[in-house]
Amino acid sequence: MKILLATYWYLPHVGGVSTHVYGLKRELERLGHEVDILAHHPDMQKYYMPNNGRFLEKPKVKDLIYEKVLAFYKENISQVDPWIRWREIERYSFEAAASVFGLTKYDLIHTHDIVSTRALWRVKPKEVPLIATIHGCLATEFIISGEVKSRESLQWKYVEAEELYGGTSSNITIVPTQWLKDLMVNDFKVPADHISVIPYGMDIDGFIEKTEKFPKLDRPTDKKVIVCPARLVPVKGQQYLLDALARLKQERSDWICWIIGDGELRRSLEQQAQKLNLNEEVIFLGNREDVPSLLKQADIFVLPSLQDNQPFSVMEAQLAAKPVVVSDAGGIPEMVEHGKTGLIVPAGESKPLYKNLEQLLANDVLRNQLAENAQKFAMEQWSLHTMMERIFEVYKNIAGRKVH
Repeated sequence: MKILLATYWYLPHVGGVSTHVYGLKRELERLGHEVDILAHHPDMQKYYMPNNGRFLEKPKVKDLIYEKVLAFYKENISQVDPWIRWREIERYSFEAAASVFGLTKYDLIHTHDIVSTRALWRVKPKEVPLIATIHGCLATEFIISGEVKSRESLQWKYVEAEELYGGTSSNITIVPTQWLKDLMVNDFKVPADHISVIPYGMDIDGFIEKTEKFPKLDRPTDKKVIVCPARLVPVKGQQYLLDALARLKQERSDWICWIIGDGELRRSLEQQAQKLNLNEEVIFLGNREDVPSLLKQADIFVLPSLQDNQPFSVMEAQLAAKPVVVSDAGGIPEMVEHGKTGLIVPAGESKPLYKNLEQLLANDVLRNQLAENAQKFAMEQWSLHTMMERIFEVYKNIAGRKVH
């Protein structure tokens, strides 16, 4: 088949969508299929296909759409929030760009977010099947970040509709966790029989190779390393981690923490760390290419998310044989068995987070047992082969005889 993988988000980036899309592309090509990717360029000023270099300057489509949509809104529904208008313009622009790149040549389209799903469903040829994978819930993330202030607002009504139309504008929608399926069904009224749960998989051998690929980072020999790799955005909850580390510092000094990643909260988190007198203990490493290596060098993994789906960072930490301390947000409890493959704490609470980190620092036997159990679980659970078999079954059901 000739397959298009599409996402409104820019590629490549440090999130799980990027990891999933590129992994899916490699496996599909290994099986003999021809695969294109359509996404935003990282500068967000172009739409492009990173696999073949084709691109379209965004202003060429957006400027025309902006003028027409703005005029329509001003004349007919001037009360609508500019934020909603902006989101409409962005989707219309992605639709137009997809049409310019051409959709008739594909046997199957597989989108990877609610925006691209709704956009391509509207402009693709009717006979071309579209499968969507939804990697998270934007609506509730907007509430957590404060971008949408209230569930009574017009903004919330709009993002509710985005989730519904993004979840149903496909022949079938795939999600990686039961949590996300339940959320889409119960909160956004997507029919349950339209959603299939297929957990992520990853290239386990490739990841293990990467753990040895980079030089080791200098670290104190007399201290354990706590590592937290995640975007520095409100939904990841690093502010609660810093509060927990401030409590931990009062109890013991045999640790440091590497915070890996970048984002809108970096400056405020650095200021928070300084205010809590964690300058020596907390090191902000920014975005890194050597995360697998850093995970292997660390002793404890922590992820204090306020909302998450099936984070690749947890999968990687388990494969790197690290004990994980995670929140109970979203689909994370489906990945970790408390007391056996890791420790789970309530999201948004720093005191339980501190207590569990302190427990792992103090108890070598527990730390090593959780690490061993986590790696064994991950080697069995996160197989890329298993994920591809299940995705291919969906392809066969939707695209029929074209799939081999």
